[in-house]
Amino acid sequence: MSQQFVGINGEQTGLGFTNRDQGAKVEEDQGLIDFKIITNNGNHERMKMLIDLKNIFARQLPKMPKEYIVRLVFDRNHESMCIVKDDTKVIGGICYRKYPTQRFAEIAFLAITANLQVKGYGTRLMNKFKEHIQKQDVEYLLTYADNYAIGYFRKQGFYQEIKMNPDRWKGFIKDYDGGTLMECYVHPSIDYGNISDLIREQKQLMIDIIKKLTLNDRVYPGIEQQNYKVESSNVDRPAVKPESVQGIMESGWTIEDYNELKKQKEKTFMISCQQIIDTMRKHKSAWPFLEPVNKDDVPDYYDVITDPIDIKTIEKKLQNNQYTSKDLFIKDVKRIFTNCRNYNQPDTIYYKCANELERTIDDYLKKLKDEAQIPGVSKKIKKTNNK
Repeated sequence: MSQQFVGINGEQTGLGFTNRDQGAKVEEDQGLIDFKIITNNGNHERMKMLIDLKNIFARQLPKMPKEYIVRLVFDRNHESMCIVKDDTKVIGGICYRKYPTQRFAEIAFLAITANLQVKGYGTRLMNKFKEHIQKQDVEYLLTYADNYAIGYFRKQGFYQEIKMNPDRWKGFIKDYDGGTLMECYVHPSIDYGNISDLIREQKQLMIDIIKKLTLNDRVYPGIEQQNYKVESSNVDRPAVKPESVQGIMESGWTIEDYNELKKQKEKTFMISCQQIIDTMRKHKSAWPFLEPVNKDDVPDYYDVITDPIDIKTIEKKLQNNQYTSKDLFIKDVKRIFTNCRNYNQPDTIYYKCANELERTIDDYLKKLKDEAQIPGVSKKIKKTNNK
């Protein structure tokens, strides 16, 4: 899961929670959708709405027996909250039963029309339902969720850990095979109808507090000379000391922290390079490249190859901290193969060994290249006169 918001009511959701609820809330405020509580009271209009809602449940909950859906939706002990679009069209809803003496309600069915599920209606429906049920002095919501619905209910503040006293609900609700019992506490102080605004206000409050505690919004002037040329050099001897730049010390930066980070990254770099060397050395095609070419065995080799390299030499350079960047290390490794192909003919065993070893080691080199640059190499700032 991405970054989470965990609300006072236990809501576990990504940062899109407020956007989903707010989008549907805007439609509600504009009168495009409405939320209605309906029961089987014999009213013709209400009966038609219950039939439409029953059909949505049947389509969206195909594993649920249709006869069972009909029985509960039209049962006078059950109520339903419908989402009505354009005053006439039912696009989703919740069928539930209240147990007033026990102060909880059981959600039997919940569904939104398939092609409208990405508009945030499900989130808004649950918040409006909580707002309604809160006024009925209901303290807990219970539901049996199948594997496909568990994620949705978690985002709405439902947990699989049941905290309500079992004496309050056991014997009142039916146990469903294959379903997971989930519970949500309806907090008496939360304005569920405006929860997206509440979260947005909390977020802004936190941002304001953070701004007071940090200097992130403060802009400092740059160093005096603005014309500099960047050259590769040793980071331990910078032309400008970091602590002399305004804002650096105020941010909490210390040279000790930097040096510790540098050591950790250098150690990681050394380990990664050594692993590549060990992988090459163990490969069956590495034998021609383990040590420098013997001039007595190949007299003209160094006349043709003016920049020789081998695995042993690379390891020695690594141990002597001569690789100040990963690019230098990668370049040396690849030079083993290019040197071999430049000196040998394609039909030789040496040429074939170079190709085979290169294919094996290529993925390791790509992974090393994707890793963060070690801080052992840097850019030196040098004053220059630009006209």
